[in-house]
Amino acid sequence: MLLRARGHGGLAQIVSEPLSQADVERAWPQWKTWEGTDQLCHARRAGGAALTETGEDWPDLADQIRRAEAMLEASRPAGW
Repeated sequence: MLLRARGHGGLAQIVSEPLSQADVERAWPQWKTWEGTDQLCHARRAGGAALTETGEDWPDLADQIRRAEAMLEASRPAGW
């Protein structure tokens, strides 16, 4: 089961199942994800700011995306 934070994109809590690529894609639909030949999980933001992130597994990648989105939100001008 996967729960989303209200008002903000991303995962709020994961209960009973490991996080999968599909979970990450549902939580952040603007990010395209894949597993590379390096055995790492990768994501690229498809719209807006050009961002890329890499994680050791899908939960790690979700954390990296969450941080990138928070950084992007903090850098936007007021009223954006």
